[in-house]
Amino acid sequence: MHRPYLKYMRILGVNAVEPDAPCMNHVERVLVIDDDPTSIFLTTRILKSMGIGEQTQTARNGLEGLELFKEAVAQNRVPQLVLLDLKMPVMDGFGFLAELEKLGSESLAQAKVVLLSSSQNPWEMEKAKKYVAAAFCHKPLTKEKLQRVLDTAR
Repeated sequence: MHRPYLKYMRILGVNAVEPDAPCMNHVERVLVIDDDPTSIFLTTRILKSMGIGEQTQTARNGLEGLELFKEAVAQNRVPQLVLLDLKMPVMDGFGFLAELEKLGSESLAQAKVVLLSSSQNPWEMEKAKKYVAAAFCHKPLTKEKLQRVLDTAR
């Protein structure tokens, strides 16, 4: 069976078999919002290899992610970490953030939102500053980038 993603996992430093020691910041509930199946796969593998995200949900666009987030709020199970791609169909990451802000600050205070982008466009970074987000990371996401975010966004 051909598995081209394994090459990328090695490049990103993701252990394909056993997780590393658990992350100091225990993050149980994670929401990954990205339209790229490969990015979702690699991101969930990174989370697993770091020993975080036991309850990881995925969405293919901002609208799906918003519905999952609202359901989580209703169940008092707000994601502790939201990994959000900015460029997606249906509803992009900025649309998701705008709608998320309407839910109220209590829901936002419980979630660390990490914006992910493959673009090097400076206006995205400027626009991102208008929203409550723990960090802005350029893709590809790596264990080191995510650990830095978790360490600084306590």
